[in-house]
Amino acid sequence: MHNLDFLKCYYRPSFFRMKIDLPVDLSSLNDITDGTFALYFHEYIHFLQDISTIYGLMNISTITYYIQDVAHRVGKQEEKTFYPPMPLINDGRDFGYTNYSLKPIYIGSPINPKRKHIKIISYNIEQTLWGSNAGEKIDVVKIVTTDSTSRETFNFNLGGNHITEGMAILCERQVYHELLTAQGHIFPVDEYPYLVAQQLAEIIYPELATQSILVVAVCDAALMTYHPGLNFIRLLEHLKGISFLDQAEEIKDLYVAAYNFFKNGHADFAVVLETVREQIKLNFKVDHFEGNNNWIDLLFDRIKAIRTKMPEFITDIISSGELKHNPFFASVHNLLGSPLVINGEDIGTFSLPQNFDNVNFYPHLFWAINQTLRIFLDKEPLPCELKEHCLKSESPENKIKVDHRCDSAPWSRCNDNDLCPFAVMWKHWALTTYVPVLNNKGGQIL
Repeated sequence: MHNLDFLKCYYRPSFFRMKIDLPVDLSSLNDITDGTFALYFHEYIHFLQDISTIYGLMNISTITYYIQDVAHRVGKQEEKTFYPPMPLINDGRDFGYTNYSLKPIYIGSPINPKRKHIKIISYNIEQTLWGSNAGEKIDVVKIVTTDSTSRETFNFNLGGNHITEGMAILCERQVYHELLTAQGHIFPVDEYPYLVAQQLAEIIYPELATQSILVVAVCDAALMTYHPGLNFIRLLEHLKGISFLDQAEEIKDLYVAAYNFFKNGHADFAVVLETVREQIKLNFKVDHFEGNNNWIDLLFDRIKAIRTKMPEFITDIISSGELKHNPFFASVHNLLGSPLVINGEDIGTFSLPQNFDNVNFYPHLFWAINQTLRIFLDKEPLPCELKEHCLKSESPENKIKVDHRCDSAPWSRCNDNDLCPFAVMWKHWALTTYVPVLNNKGGQIL
């Protein structure tokens, strides 16, 4: 469980929620400032990465598999207490455990702590051991870097963390850098992790790196694989080797080159998407939650069509100007809507997809599933992360009241007449009588 964050804003992968930590009304994007829109766009790119790339979908798959597996095992045990962090059991019945084991390698090194100025000294593709008995080998990219401020050398493994953040910051800058600079606004960027992808492109293929939109396309293409850190490097080296710029006529050519380069060793996007669709929908197996499944179906149907027909749709957006007058962004945002967006005052807004019937649709339940994960991992499980949002949502019509249980035992709310979002999911998974014994040591970050 990790955030893709920028300044004090973030997107929570796999749970369809983003935070724009400003005290502003985000219900009408046309009314927010350009600076706020730039922050919104950065996190919205992460949302698009989550649902429109193989890497993003596999993250959703792995986390969903873990939560459902643990909930099932706890709900079947006779003892009414359990002791997080809960491990995933390798029963050999499918690829769930394998994907879970590989996920930290695919993600790469943590993006925190951040570093203001770095210089990449070298990169090298090496084999590392993984698996329960460390008997399998996989290639990873080892980066040697100097912190230009402290003068210390540090190493990290390149992964999806760095590719997603590098792509998001380049998208934001492509659209808003000149506009915000002209308005006198400067957003400082920590070069680690945000400019790692750009610096590597400058080392491997400097001619291509002069066009940041092409670096975005390389990031996007690499995210269409399980192992984006490794494949970002391999694709850049391949493009350099075939003198891609000498033959390319449009950005779409890069996506074609990437597809041809990767096609023999990577899963089909549509196949992965359909598998993940069914996994998510298992979270909502009663009619009362059918709106959530309908939202997933509409979202996945539309993003599959967009990615299949226009694989370069993100570069189309960022090449079409600022977002209030950007037809490509307007079209995508209208079709997909937004995830749940929380502002700096913990007030949530949600942009519904065009022509979506929102009967029995509860976007905050994805957040409640995230809170369940925090408990299963014993990773900052208390207080309930929804507490402040629920507090701001209190009204005469909303009978859910925040109280001391939100701080110490949110699972004890399952017998209330009016269930909070977390209690809804805890009860839905038949965990009403089960109590976690927490020590807050923290499990593996998913």
